[in-house]
Amino acid sequence: MSNSKRSGNVMTVLFILLIFTTALQAQNPASNQILQMVPGDSIFCIRINNIDLTLNQIDQFLAGASPMPMGSSMLVRMQLAGLLGNPQLNGLDMSGCFVMFGSLLPGEPNETNPISNIFVGILAPVTDYKQLIDNSPNCTQPDDKDISKISKNETPIMLVTQSGNYALLSWANDYDKLIKMKQIISTTDSKGLVNTLNAEDAKSSANEPIWIYGNIQLVSKTFGPMLFAKIEEMKMIMKSLPTNQTGMQTGNVQNVMDMYIKILDILLKETKFVSVAIKPKPDVLYITKTITAIPDTDMANIFAANSSPDKENKLLGYLDNGAMMNIALKLNKPSLEKINNIGVNLLSTMAGKSMTEENIAKMKSLSAKASDCMGEFTAISVSIDNKMKPPFIAKYFIEIKDVNEFNQLTEEAMNIMESSGLMDFYKGLGMETSFEIKRDVDNYKGVKIDSAKFSMKPTDANSPQGQMVNKMYGEGFDYQWGIVDGLFVCAVGGDVNTRVHKFIDEVKAGPPEQYCQEIQSALALLPQANKADYFITYNILRLFTMLSVMSPIPIPQMEIQSKSNIVIAGKTGEGRMVVDIAVPKQHIMEIMSTFMTMQQKMMQQQQNQSGTQGTP
Repeated sequence: MSNSKRSGNVMTVLFILLIFTTALQAQNPASNQILQMVPGDSIFCIRINNIDLTLNQIDQFLAGASPMPMGSSMLVRMQLAGLLGNPQLNGLDMSGCFVMFGSLLPGEPNETNPISNIFVGILAPVTDYKQLIDNSPNCTQPDDKDISKISKNETPIMLVTQSGNYALLSWANDYDKLIKMKQIISTTDSKGLVNTLNAEDAKSSANEPIWIYGNIQLVSKTFGPMLFAKIEEMKMIMKSLPTNQTGMQTGNVQNVMDMYIKILDILLKETKFVSVAIKPKPDVLYITKTITAIPDTDMANIFAANSSPDKENKLLGYLDNGAMMNIALKLNKPSLEKINNIGVNLLSTMAGKSMTEENIAKMKSLSAKASDCMGEFTAISVSIDNKMKPPFIAKYFIEIKDVNEFNQLTEEAMNIMESSGLMDFYKGLGMETSFEIKRDVDNYKGVKIDSAKFSMKPTDANSPQGQMVNKMYGEGFDYQWGIVDGLFVCAVGGDVNTRVHKFIDEVKAGPPEQYCQEIQSALALLPQANKADYFITYNILRLFTMLSVMSPIPIPQMEIQSKSNIVIAGKTGEGRMVVDIAVPKQHIMEIMSTFMTMQQKMMQQQQNQSGTQGTP
């Protein structure tokens, strides 16, 4: 009896586990069978899990914010019904997983026409493939290769064939490519995309509503030669233009282009792949971006793990409500040193012959010393002040370990700026720049205050470029700073003297007891952001306010009320950078409302101008 009872208990447990597993699979179409079908050498892949549910989630997020009269779910269904001529979508599984992918076919890519070797297709889940074809008037019956044409108004649009429990679709002119891809997918020893992903990425692809993948190495191999050839053509065109047509010295412009080419080259050579996971909620859209570097590259070293991953940034309390952008950083010394070295190399490329090897070595040494004397945390707030030029103000709070060393580094930085030829370089771009530091301009409550002035003046104030620079930057940037209780506090723009006094008072009063309301709201969206390597709040409407003031084209000025921000938090480790982004629905609604109001104002202005012109 005892053995019988024990056997019965075991069977009950196994049955419960079976039911539980089946329920999980029903909730999560997270089977990665479909990514086993997608070839491992795919350039890109876009996956939508449970398309009906995902589209409904998107509609909930967009409700009240989108000007579209029809939801995405209905729109997609109508498009599919119109394509197939099958209003009920019989045979198509709208609760399944849809994938669009682009994959390299066997053979070397054509450098002049790289897309000739790429197959772009869609895998759509089916409940009954024969029923799908039979109930879709726009689909022909399969030919001897089991391929059907999908036509509209007698014009072939797409091709479709069966591949397991999926319909494999391609463009109408890719018949031979479709045959090859079907063979590749059906090959049992074919290495699928899922096998090229680590466990975390594979899980994300199956669990998140929308998942997007891009193989940067294949992008580089396929499109890199053509892209860099086009860039060289642009450089030759720029070189042929006389200086008076560009308002700049041609050599300086080419140096700037060379710098961006180097950045592009680094990204293409050292990035393995990128992925984006998208999760819509009724009130917020969550996006997670992952960048994976090639092992043992500079980028992989930059994506080193922080030595204190679980420590909260203690300067978050100094960030401001109403900021266009708040930034909180945790110093990652190995990563920062690598970034600084790459940055100096890029700067030397931009400066060209005006920067010597000695200057480059000094800059790298200075950067290393700066990271040594800095503490762990930094907080920056940038806000808008439309009454000023430039129309923004900023504040910096940075932990400093060695005050004397920091002050010495400031002097060294000034000497390098003056001796490296950077100022002359900017002159070649049509701008005369200067940077002047004054020591001990004030003393507030025992804290010495230094100041600086950074000026940018166009070499030709009457040129369009010169007028734009004047409108954007005016007399330049004013700075004042001091170091109090191990914190470097700096005011940029506005009444810098009053503001730096305020910062000193804030620090002397002790750490803020709580975060400002906008930071609290941001952390409610991304609760672990206070421990991230970098944490950012970003307000598009406040940015637009600044740009509208700086714009050479008149834009109606408005009092913009915004109480929400986009929130960004990023971490690095194991050769990867993961960035979480939260986009509140409220922010989308604020943007839509603002631009609709602006459009009405512009229409009223145009009507008033037309009426005035028509008055005799």
